[in-house]
Amino acid sequence: MKSFPHMLAAAAVAAASAGFAQAPARTEIPNAAQPQLAVATDGRVWLVYGRIEGTAAPRAEHAVDHGQPAKAGHRPNAAKARPAGGLFAAYSDDGGVTFSPAVKVGAVPGLMLGMRRGPRIAAHGSRVTVTAVGDELIAISSADSGKTWGAPVTINDVPKSAREGLQDLAAAPDGGLFATWLDIRNGKMELWGASSRDGRTWAKNEQVYRSSDQSICECCHPTALFDAEGNLAVMWRNSIEGSRDMWMTTRARGSARFAPAKKIGEGTWKLKACPMDGGRIVALGGGNFGAVWQRAGEVFLSRPEGSEVRLGKGKQPVAVQTGDGRPLVMWQQDADLVLLRNLPGAAPVKYASDARFPSLVTLPGGRGTVLAYERGPAKGPTSVAVDRL
Repeated sequence: MKSFPHMLAAAAVAAASAGFAQAPARTEIPNAAQPQLAVATDGRVWLVYGRIEGTAAPRAEHAVDHGQPAKAGHRPNAAKARPAGGLFAAYSDDGGVTFSPAVKVGAVPGLMLGMRRGPRIAAHGSRVTVTAVGDELIAISSADSGKTWGAPVTINDVPKSAREGLQDLAAAPDGGLFATWLDIRNGKMELWGASSRDGRTWAKNEQVYRSSDQSICECCHPTALFDAEGNLAVMWRNSIEGSRDMWMTTRARGSARFAPAKKIGEGTWKLKACPMDGGRIVALGGGNFGAVWQRAGEVFLSRPEGSEVRLGKGKQPVAVQTGDGRPLVMWQQDADLVLLRNLPGAAPVKYASDARFPSLVTLPGGRGTVLAYERGPAKGPTSVAVDRL
């Protein structure tokens, strides 16, 4: 079986099929937004999404005024101006073909929802944890496979410091959790994190990265990922001397410290605004991590060795390594969601219209991939679709 990096280094391969032999198994959830997926150690697939309560439906443009010059602490929709939001979770025991009825995990006053602002989920056996941001970054956990959920606990230990609403949650192979978020406690946007063993109690907050210039990029979501060996990677968009480039740091299993941060990719992006696009990390094995991200309207993929790989025009990319060792990448291209199965040389193919913000997970044992995404017109109510690919 070829590894992800070997696939990237191979000669050009045949282009991906221009369609699908059969329609994927699909679950549709109306009046829902910003879905995220996780796979537990028992193979159960978990889905979380948000819903604005007291309105007909969340709208695609809900959270932010995209493309405006950003400044530290900028949050266009203050909590007092935003209605409460509900967090909902469902699970699948058949690899994403069908899902249980969704249950309400909790309510968050002023829930941040839109442009990658929204809930995150992690699962390990019967323990499931959801994180989200209203005024604070909160975690809500279940110890009985979602039958009951505890009260929300606040992760950030300085009030209102996580109010930008951009965060991520990663689960280690042993069940440990790591949350990371954009934090304004020191007056300029920084990247902070915290660890937990159970989702209910969290360690003292730790500064993951502080820009050598003024701040990191103010409204691009960070990402975090553990690999199968328990090594952790965290990625964010930086802001140094006018460049809005992606950076990454790693923490080896058993270590208490992060390695020095490194810039990702070869080019740079001079930009006097926030692109609101944070990319995604891919675990390559052996403590190595790759990433997909956007730069100036182009999607790229990187690996520890070799040149960056341009994949096509678009934004909001995500990627996973599938069970057969092939990469699978999805991103937004205008109003469409496109898919790329083979690298390099293949062309992305249209997957869905009026679709955005994909989330991908692979199933244990190479049994397939599950995709969740928003659907609906750009200025209309959104729904969530979940497909078994």
